[in-house]
Amino acid sequence: MKLFAKKYYSTLFLWIMCFFSFAQTQEYRNSGFTKPMNLPFNLAGSFGEPRQDHFHSGIDIKTNGIEGEPVFAIGDGYISRIRVSPYGYGRAIYITHSNGFTSVYGHLSRFNAAIEKYVHTHHYLQKKSELDLYFDAEKFPVNKNNTIAFSGNTGGSSAPHLHFEIRDNKTEHALNPLDFYPRNFYTDTIPPQLNKVKILSMFDNSYFSTSNIYYLKETGNYITNADSIIIDNYPAYSISLEGFDKQDNSENKNGINKIEVFQEDSLVFKYDLTDVDFNKTRMCNAFVDYHEMMNDSGYFYNCYQLKGNSLSMYSSDKKGFLKIRNNEQQKLTINCYDDNNNIRSIKLNILRKDSDKLLDSSAIPYFKYPEYNEIYKNNFKIQFERNTFYEDCSINLDIKKSDFKKLTSEIYNVSDFFGNKIPLHKPAKISFNSTIRKSRNKIVIVRQNHKRKETALKTTFDKTNFYAETKELGSFYLKYDTIKPVIEILNLNSKILNKKITATISDNLSGIDTYNGFIDNKWVNFYYDAKNDLIQYNIDEYCSKGEHLLKIIVTDKVGNKSVVQLKFNY
Repeated sequence: MKLFAKKYYSTLFLWIMCFFSFAQTQEYRNSGFTKPMNLPFNLAGSFGEPRQDHFHSGIDIKTNGIEGEPVFAIGDGYISRIRVSPYGYGRAIYITHSNGFTSVYGHLSRFNAAIEKYVHTHHYLQKKSELDLYFDAEKFPVNKNNTIAFSGNTGGSSAPHLHFEIRDNKTEHALNPLDFYPRNFYTDTIPPQLNKVKILSMFDNSYFSTSNIYYLKETGNYITNADSIIIDNYPAYSISLEGFDKQDNSENKNGINKIEVFQEDSLVFKYDLTDVDFNKTRMCNAFVDYHEMMNDSGYFYNCYQLKGNSLSMYSSDKKGFLKIRNNEQQKLTINCYDDNNNIRSIKLNILRKDSDKLLDSSAIPYFKYPEYNEIYKNNFKIQFERNTFYEDCSINLDIKKSDFKKLTSEIYNVSDFFGNKIPLHKPAKISFNSTIRKSRNKIVIVRQNHKRKETALKTTFDKTNFYAETKELGSFYLKYDTIKPVIEILNLNSKILNKKITATISDNLSGIDTYNGFIDNKWVNFYYDAKNDLIQYNIDEYCSKGEHLLKIIVTDKVGNKSVVQLKFNY
């Protein structure tokens, strides 16, 4: 009787949640919004799909590989924000609508004539290439279907497309734009594709100890691993799934919208990704298997909720942590859904069969996730504020001598005891005790990742210490940066071509801090395309016909400065 009641209430809860989800979606579809472009919703990126350090907060609409497609206001309202940045959304427009939503349009190539003129004026008023402008309702009112801009490839975009968002003005959360449009705007009959399952074994304290990955194969309506997956000695386990979703008219690998896990008929895990909270978007590193993501092994969707993961998308008591006794076999059914409710199901058999080996978790050093923790050796110290980790984890500190030129310290490697890559929700604070006097202002703390890629951290110092913060673990050391940035003018000898002046700018370590161009010693606006190390000035009213002197000045983050000058005719 108790088992029947449990199943009944579990089923009733699911039906109630489905009803509220349906009612909310219907409310969104009644918003009256039109499409942001006269193009089908062929997606290069889906809402909520995982990225390193964040969830994708909109949809990426393909523009057939070209720039310059007209972009329209999806409803009446006013432009409340315009941003021009070399990173992120690049050139972007935000429109506040009277029905309680804000729409966002990113990676634009240019704005419409009136907005472009206003933005151009403010570049020169502020003498800044990067702008972040806010407006009240009177400045730039817009009507539905007004052309506000043209699609492009600016900011962090890797190919031409429109990044399109809809946000709730009350919560400031991003919502799934597909929920605002009829289903025929979006052609998708293909269910998610699933390739691998990862089984994570653990001790009773939920501390992950071992993991194994199994390939999945399709049999009938299910993708399944036909044989039982054996767990050896461990009393509990969780799973994660590697896969993606595809759309009929797009080859891109997009995200999986919802996953449910049933043990027999009992729901043991569920997530339903309906919104993105920007204050918690970094928790994407706990939503997927961080270790596999950082190893470029694909996105493994965690079918469990870590202790420090407070995302609101989860709705199951067991949180995906399953206990199992010796010689017990458990049958799991996993349902995976995409945005169009296409479903792919998996059946797994999990068997615990203990061997004679002894497991001892008491010898493993680990940090409790909600507590303050720190490690220090010799001249190095790293501090982890409360709630930096998503789960109890082991942290090890090794020291090795350097073989790098100009390196001023030993290398301190901070890593997981088992070799897993551990995400940090909050930056860790690093300090090096060093009294080096020579060119102290040119020394930076450097982090090297598992691929030996160096990243200079923003470094401050006093008479005895160097300080920095890091959002990732790795190997840390001090290093001089005395090399100036490199500037190379590309399309200009003595005469301008195509009414543009283009140059590459790059820095070897600490990174570009400032970049400015001048014609006859007067500032002109060079747009910085950071992903391609390019700056470009489009000839405007500040460059008249005749002979001129071009000067470009670039500094890095420790004050090394480069200057190039060139006379030209226009």
